[in-house]
Amino acid sequence: MEMTSNKYEVMFNPNEETALVRITAGKFNDFVYQYKRVSVGDFEEENSEVKLSFEYELKSAPESYVYEDEEADKKEFEHTIGDVLFDIITNSDKVKEVINGIDNTKQSD
Repeated sequence: MEMTSNKYEVMFNPNEETALVRITAGKFNDFVYQYKRVSVGDFEEENSEVKLSFEYELKSAPESYVYEDEEADKKEFEHTIGDVLFDIITNSDKVKEVINGIDNTKQSD
């Protein structure tokens, strides 16, 4: 599933070292998590795939969410937030930001 910046919000809080991300659409709507550690592999050659790895902490999920298959859902969630991370990195000029509850969406000129 491809995630675009209109399907998540990056929420900055001065009391947190890194921003929180809230998914705003799809199966994981209203899940809030935080990337803990992100690493990008080396570019071996032009147009080659680059490994993106990360650790995360799930901060909250809707109480109404019911796991269909916990292992499969976890894998799908991790794939989804990997797509979000890729989108954040490649489209940082268009990411929807929420700072202390105020929408500060960036738009490129």
